[in-house]
Amino acid sequence: MKIKNLPLYMNILKVVLVAAGVILCLFLFGGPNANGTEEEISAFRDGTKLGLASGFTGFIVFLGVGLILLFFVVQLISNPKKTIISILGIVAALIIYLIFWAAGTGDTNESLQLRHPVEQETIVSTTAGLWTALVAVGVAFLAVIGGFFSRIIK
Repeated sequence: MKIKNLPLYMNILKVVLVAAGVILCLFLFGGPNANGTEEEISAFRDGTKLGLASGFTGFIVFLGVGLILLFFVVQLISNPKKTIISILGIVAALIIYLIFWAAGTGDTNESLQLRHPVEQETIVSTTAGLWTALVAVGVAFLAVIGGFFSRIIK
């Protein structure tokens, strides 16, 4: 395989994967809706259409995780300083999430007025994720403002 043909092969791979995903999603549209009988829903759940779509989704997720790990290894070898900083950022986000998760929340199904009640742990983990995202946006905003003022001072 010649390296100059790599973009062509990658484009072909993208088109094939997207086409397969679209076709498998179209299979799902043929399934029963929520008003279907229990037998129809059970037959669809155990059938080939849902099995193919689920298997393809699992394959794509597994492939994505593998490529991410491969990317980190390659970057760690070729550019260790920036990669370690990126990994530290991911670890910092995890620590912030765990702090918010351990702190918990006062929200409940009743206070949120949910139509479909969920487990309290779902509410706690969702709240922790939202606060983590808000902290990340806040830090990014402060970094932009700090960069702007540091340029003005120079």
